Amino acid sequence: MNESTVKDEFFYPVYDKPVVIKNDINGHYAAVGIPRRYYDMDFGWLRKHGSFPKENSEAYAVVKQYVDNLEANLKSGKGLILRGPAGTGKTSIAVSILKEVLALKRGCMMISMPSLLDIMLTLSKGDRVAFLNYEQKLRNIPLLLLDDFGAEYSKSDWVHTKVESIIIGRYHDMKPVILTTNYNNDQTKDHYSERVIDRLRGKDYEEAIFWGESHR
Repeated sequence: MNESTVKDEFFYPVYDKPVVIKNDINGHYAAVGIPRRYYDMDFGWLRKHGSFPKENSEAYAVVKQYVDNLEANLKSGKGLILRGPAGTGKTSIAVSILKEVLALKRGCMMISMPSLLDIMLTLSKGDRVAFLNYEQKLRNIPLLLLDDFGAEYSKSDWVHTKVESIIIGRYHDMKPVILTTNYNNDQTKDHYSERVIDRLRGKDYEEAIFWGESHR
């Protein structure tokens, strides 16, 4: 091959057919603990399909203010308590907030208290490293959602003590917790230590109280 031929020759690279990787958003939801029933749940869904009883207008206002200041709340460690009877939309709202956190590309985790009870008891009887890693995740994830707070009470004193320790530890580290609970304020005081109650009130937590019958 002479020099002119080399200069005039062109090489066209041949590529394999592009592979499109689908963003598995439902897998992402599962990874942070969101149950399948709530994969489609967000504030847009609630605005379109939800019911908003007038007696809960103050609670909705508290939630809106918390979400409007979400980045500041994540930074300052301010938590949120969603309190009221079963079926009043607390978990749906909590999951919707969690998805707002995901949209900010911040770490978060959701777990129901009965599931937390089972997981911690199971891990405590097995690999200690796995147990400690799980506990550290609960303590260090930027936002922790504890659903059905109080449902673990009386099932295990050891787990109950661990839950209190995690809440207090996150308070000191300025990492927010969102709680949903069927307990009223007096029931919470009856079942948890004063050390925890003191952290769950005042300027470090907003509280939205829901009323009414179940929407389910």
